[in-house]
Amino acid sequence: MTLPNGRITLIDFASSPSFIGEMELLYENREVRAVQATENCYLLGLPLKRYRNKLLNDINFMQSICRQLGDKNHRRMIISSRNQTFPLANRLALFILFTAKGNIYAEKHTQTADYLGVTYRHLLYVLASMVKKGYIKKATPKGYIITDRKSLEELAYAMKVKGPIF
Repeated sequence: MTLPNGRITLIDFASSPSFIGEMELLYENREVRAVQATENCYLLGLPLKRYRNKLLNDINFMQSICRQLGDKNHRRMIISSRNQTFPLANRLALFILFTAKGNIYAEKHTQTADYLGVTYRHLLYVLASMVKKGYIKKATPKGYIITDRKSLEELAYAMKVKGPIF
């Protein structure tokens, strides 16, 4: 989402299979959000003007939408609870494991800080601590190599709750 101050913040991570744009389907005047794929995927787009009424009157489709909205809400409640109750080291470990491509973590620090609800400075401090402990290693100007996956998993596991992680 682009904020009024021009900053871009992450709202959510979707995984397959997933609906994107269900709120725009339900509410015609919803603000459009940008979507970015982090890996190869397929996207089926439907022109809403042509299919809105048909989709809104399809009970099976609407039940699927309701289930997914419930799942998204549940996942966001878990993330919000974690952000309020766990130290950044635990939350960052989970975020690193979730967003890493193979053993490379390369998310933008500003977006990561916004998503985790911390300051940029605090994020850098915890990243430096993880480097010092040997959990990750600075690989390039844009990324880190995960060098101790087990320790990151232990930090992330401390927050384990029933339900989806992200």
